[in-house]
Amino acid sequence: MLDIHIGHHWISHIGPLKVHMDTVVTAWLAMGLLLALAIYITRHLNRIPGKVQTVAEMALEFIEGLSVGQMGKEGYKHISLIGSLFLFILVANLMGQLPWRLLPLPGEFASPTNDLNVTLGLALIVSVYYIGAGLIKKKFAYFKHYFQPFWFIAPMNVLEDFTRPMALSLRLFINILAGEVLILVIGGLVPIFAAVPLMLFELFIAFIQAFVFAILAASYVSGAVSDEH
Repeated sequence: MLDIHIGHHWISHIGPLKVHMDTVVTAWLAMGLLLALAIYITRHLNRIPGKVQTVAEMALEFIEGLSVGQMGKEGYKHISLIGSLFLFILVANLMGQLPWRLLPLPGEFASPTNDLNVTLGLALIVSVYYIGAGLIKKKFAYFKHYFQPFWFIAPMNVLEDFTRPMALSLRLFINILAGEVLILVIGGLVPIFAAVPLMLFELFIAFIQAFVFAILAASYVSGAVSDEH
């Protein structure tokens, strides 16, 4: 009999708050890995780059192209946000492909992005950032766009700012969770090697979902700081 548990988290309490400790651990592992790589790469820079530095430079050029492609020269100011989102989500997505279930761990160790708390948190960061960026550049003139093209659709424009985080978070959450559940189901019905092609496809999905989230974040920032907005 196939026995699959989804959403069975390792719950801990901090005061009145319930904390998904398995998600916290995997999220911090993703951040720790990125931090360790950043420290290693920046302390071993050479005029003639090695393999690791070459990959890092390619990743930086990709992120720069993503940000500048959406925002023009304004994009250089926001590369840190777009790059951080893309790299964290990519690594977090890939963590779901590790054989966590072979270890006697409490809860459900998987991609931290298969937890709606994480994806919603990332989406809220994007929302706060692009509204803040718009206010910093345009001051109170930023609010004029809510009344465009007609004043009476202002409530709909305001509502859009509230729906964007939910749409961003649900898109990432559902795609990552669905992929991991599918691998579990197939892995439980057939020999594990038969699920390898699907696992390889999930590596592609991990990249695509990180790319989609980052490019949507860049487009939201672009809309907030654009002179035509």
